[in-house]
Amino acid sequence: MKVDNRHRLVNDAGQLVPFVRTPNQGGPLAGGQPEYLIIHYTAGATADGAISWFRNPAAQASAQLVIGHNGATTQMATFDQTAWHAGRSSWKGINGLNSHSVGIEIVNWGLLHGGSGNWKSWAGSSVPDNRVIMARHKNFEPQVTHAWEVFDEDQLEAAIAAAAAIVSRYAIPEANILGHDDIAPIRKQDPGPAFPMSLFKAKVFGRAEATGTAMKVQSATGLNLRTGPGISFAAITLLADGTKVIPMGSDGVWFEVTTLNAAGAEDKTGWVHSKWLVPA
Repeated sequence: MKVDNRHRLVNDAGQLVPFVRTPNQGGPLAGGQPEYLIIHYTAGATADGAISWFRNPAAQASAQLVIGHNGATTQMATFDQTAWHAGRSSWKGINGLNSHSVGIEIVNWGLLHGGSGNWKSWAGSSVPDNRVIMARHKNFEPQVTHAWEVFDEDQLEAAIAAAAAIVSRYAIPEANILGHDDIAPIRKQDPGPAFPMSLFKAKVFGRAEATGTAMKVQSATGLNLRTGPGISFAAITLLADGTKVIPMGSDGVWFEVTTLNAAGAEDKTGWVHSKWLVPA
């Protein structure tokens, strides 16, 4: 992907990504281009729902990009214009990040409530167990885990491609890729702990860590991939000896990992005990 001289996103086939203009935007960004890239989740079920909401003047909200579960990307404002995604926010002496940043909204329910077999979004929509991960949020109570909807591989790859084009075009440094929960920690919790921010940044900047941190399971009997960091959490699946994974975070001796499967196979994210992992 790349960003053209009209501040539009162009895909790898040389075509502009679909553009649906939002009325919820201000004037040009401060300095005429973004200094920051802010990652969000939509707290909704579909890209169409998010796009429809951002087209509604009553929403008073918008973002430059919306990325669906299947990776489909829609642009709603050019990257040199102010979208209304950050709200009341501050970072390193800047108050109001809207006029200094590009916002990417990724379709995801985010924080869930309920329990196994009965997970619900804030809107009451059901979320199946295989789309739930238990994790601690950096801004929440310590030692307390919560349920979050996992992000799809397709949308993560689309977000990485779009972000790489944006940071390249506008010379945005890695330290300026932030979550909404960084710039508005009291109000917001997105993109939350289910979003692999460290791995995301590594891939955006093409660093060796993006592919060089792979580990593998070393256990003749396999290793349980669990919904949270501990044996009290339910097993998602049994990882066979030799299964390759990418660590995304840790909680003591427990690692949050994503499996590296063969092409066409579904990657899974969950928690494993680090004792049974070795460099791949």
